[in-house]
Amino acid sequence: MLQKLGWFPGNPVVNVPAANLNIGMDLWNASPAGNGSLKVRQNPSAAVAPGTMIVRDGMMPDQWVNQDERELKRQKRKQSNRESARRSRLRKQAECEELQGRVETLNNENRSLRDELKRLSEECEKVTSENNTIKG
Repeated sequence: MLQKLGWFPGNPVVNVPAANLNIGMDLWNASPAGNGSLKVRQNPSAAVAPGTMIVRDGMMPDQWVNQDERELKRQKRKQSNRESARRSRLRKQAECEELQGRVETLNNENRSLRDELKRLSEECEKVTSENNTIKG
């Protein structure tokens, strides 16, 4: 059974299949014996006549799909960007730790070279003093 969707500004009249919107169930009045018999009641929000379609944000159902697909792509892209940013932060952190290790190594090497320079300067001064004593 097809019914025509009412006219809304900006939307053409479209034939849509009838839908059963009576999906509400009364769980509170179910049989306590649990025999599986449930009373079904009308969903008050389903007051729309069967076969009519509610227009969402002034769009037709095929536009909903396109919008949902775009939203899904956008969400995937955002998640991908988050993961990429996380990997970038981890790379930066690893690089920073590596540089800190190099700084420590170079500081130790610098300290060793200063100590050796000081020792050699003292030895040179001592040898110069001995040389002057021998000459003099």
